[in-house]
Amino acid sequence: MGVVDSQWWDLWWPWMVVWLATAACCGVLLRYVLLRLGLPRRRRPGRRRRTFHGMCFYLHEQRVMDLYQTGGFSAALEQEVADRTNVTSGVGLWAKVTGGVGGKAGRDVTKERFTTYVQQNTPITVIGLLMDTMRREDAVVHADLTTGVLTPNRALADALRDSGDDRVPLSAVMAEFVSVTGRFTARGLNGGDVVLRARYGDGTPPAHVKITCVGDGIREEFHEEDYFSGEFQARCLGKVRTWNREAGELTVDPVAIFR
Repeated sequence: MGVVDSQWWDLWWPWMVVWLATAACCGVLLRYVLLRLGLPRRRRPGRRRRTFHGMCFYLHEQRVMDLYQTGGFSAALEQEVADRTNVTSGVGLWAKVTGGVGGKAGRDVTKERFTTYVQQNTPITVIGLLMDTMRREDAVVHADLTTGVLTPNRALADALRDSGDDRVPLSAVMAEFVSVTGRFTARGLNGGDVVLRARYGDGTPPAHVKITCVGDGIREEFHEEDYFSGEFQARCLGKVRTWNREAGELTVDPVAIFR
């Protein structure tokens, strides 16, 4: 008589299926537990690389928090957090094995993880997450004040195409977030605020960008005298507030400034 005959198989094959399914579920659960414990993971091939933004020397914390709460990036931010933490894959597979409700379970866990991530991290961490998300969503217009080159995002490019005009001044970009790069000078004000200015354009006299940094958001190193003795390279994420044609002054409300 063979070790495995038809009678033995008929008797035991249902239990073998149960044991194999149990072992697979235990493996998935173990992987999920290891991920929750924060053990190191290998980088997946093709994973998106995050952008190096430089050193942040100014951060308007309230605008950062307002941006992630009301900026319309909620779904993209949740996905970015899920990508960074990588906790939903184990839960989704577990739910799929046990009954096919993985979509809702994964979504709930993603939202919970996103909320916890933002609440437990400082604005300096959140701004990096936001900028990566805004870059991926093509939500920022880039302007180089030194070269005069303005690179529109998708929404602005579509508007220009509809209008038949392929040129737009920075002063007209008030509906989009802008990333302004240039050579700035700094001047301190009473109360600890600092005003940055940078020339742009070829008008006579030349126009300039004005950015006011509130004292509470200025990093300690920005108070060094070197910043107030000449020009320095910086990049500001913000929104155009006003354009004063007579004074040639474009005012930008900053969210964060990097160098």
